[in-house]
Amino acid sequence: MGNSTPRKVLVAGASAGIGLGIARAFAEDGATLFLGGRNDQALAQAAQQFRGATPLVGDFSDSQAIGAALKAAGPLDVLVACYGDTDTPPGFDTDDAGWDRMVNANLSGPFRLAREAARQMKDQGHGAILFIGSICGHEVLGAPVGYNAGKAALRAVTKTMARELGPFGVRVNMISPGNVIFEGGRWARKRGADPARVAQMLDTAVPLRRFGTPQDIAAAALFLCSEQASFITGTDLIVDGGQTTGF
Repeated sequence: MGNSTPRKVLVAGASAGIGLGIARAFAEDGATLFLGGRNDQALAQAAQQFRGATPLVGDFSDSQAIGAALKAAGPLDVLVACYGDTDTPPGFDTDDAGWDRMVNANLSGPFRLAREAARQMKDQGHGAILFIGSICGHEVLGAPVGYNAGKAALRAVTKTMARELGPFGVRVNMISPGNVIFEGGRWARKRGADPARVAQMLDTAVPLRRFGTPQDIAAAALFLCSEQASFITGTDLIVDGGQTTGF
């Protein structure tokens, strides 16, 4: 499904889970790979899985760290922003600091990274930017309010940047995953604590009656950033086994 020529790809949030799965898909496609994340040890372990991959350690919601990472990587063909935060109390128990952290991690940080990469891509006349959102940006499913709001607003960023950058040959898209399970992740912990309840949730809420995997999201990411998707921009592809019902 990939391109015929190698590409330079940065996956920010690549040390585990969905981001690591996306990185693996691009590595198998022959990309020159840069892996971004905050945890230097986890990122180094991830980079060891892919020959020639370069870890870029930093806070990818901080403008200075973003600038340093993009300077180290040089002009990119593909940027994938796959990170965020969900760890706040629910609803109106979210305090100001928690709200600010949610918005920064799920909206402002990905936008800042995409903005800086877009400037490079605009000048070179091509590129693909992919945000990883969530079905919680479409429907209220129990995630914290700051997470939901950040992911919903990221959809508006996707569509706006796609319109602005299209004339320069740069495409901007988004994937909104549903429930994705992987070792060490939230759903793996929940299933370990209460397998019967999790099984019931899958049977009643997800028509395909299973979790998604990082590979499911990675396949969609590889497609949207490929030449096969050259006429697709501004879209938000939901990959959730049929869980959401909105139009």
